[in-house]
Amino acid sequence: MLTAAHAGSESGIDLSGRWTGTWTGTGLLMSPREDAVILHLVQSGNVAHGRFALEGATAAESVPIDIRNAGLWGIRVRAKISGEKVTLRHDAGGHLFTADLKLTSDGEYLYGVVRGRHPKVALVLTRAGDGTPPPQTLATPTPIPRAEVPPAVEPAPKVVVMAPPPKEPETSAPPREEHFVEVAELSPIHFDFDKAELRKDAVDRLTAHVAWLKDHADAVLLIEGHCDERGTDEYNVALGERRAKSVSDLLAAHGITSDRIATTSFGRERPVCTGSTEECRMKNRRAEFRVKTR
Repeated sequence: MLTAAHAGSESGIDLSGRWTGTWTGTGLLMSPREDAVILHLVQSGNVAHGRFALEGATAAESVPIDIRNAGLWGIRVRAKISGEKVTLRHDAGGHLFTADLKLTSDGEYLYGVVRGRHPKVALVLTRAGDGTPPPQTLATPTPIPRAEVPPAVEPAPKVVVMAPPPKEPETSAPPREEHFVEVAELSPIHFDFDKAELRKDAVDRLTAHVAWLKDHADAVLLIEGHCDERGTDEYNVALGERRAKSVSDLLAAHGITSDRIATTSFGRERPVCTGSTEECRMKNRRAEFRVKTR
């Protein structure tokens, strides 16, 4: 039974824990920029409180000044849960920082955009914790008054047999992108406009990828979903995730176990071609593959 401090919302969603991800916007001279994000939350009912921090965001115009000034310590934030929608805002007021996010059906990813940022800023977070609140995100306990502290009593010596500490359960954190590398044998596949279904040429290429993965049984695969520039940030993040899942489902059907597959979506934030031609857009509608050795 959940305690009041960690109880989920009425919809059964519990955001408590540590989240990591990326803030994708612009840096100096409007150059593309991506910063690492850390979010800690403790939930009660349909509201969660915690701390939000970015790493190395001092030069990013897309980052609100309050977050830049807070540095790695971060700012206090409040999240309101309504169904699958999550509104994350600065605890001091939504006019300082507000992000409209959506929780995936498996409860492992939060994605969306930051309000009022031009150009648009995408925020993608992955669950990475067990619900333990971070230091000083909650109120500091009131110290016991001196008068109530009992006098020290010298304990009698005794022999204590120490049992070994219990082994903590192993938890598997979501894979971080920097741990994965490209391999020439796993070339990208492409999709039709606004589609996540696999084309025949993509299925043929994935058949070769399956053979490579079976020959390299120690390899773990990261599937990245990408889109062209048309559509909103939220829609493209969701479309990229569906594309990655289509690939994951086919690989699973051919015997690649789920513990060897991870997926992520970058929406339209990482184009390989920046033109506005159909040829460029076709190149950007893709799934890319990276691997690491487990």
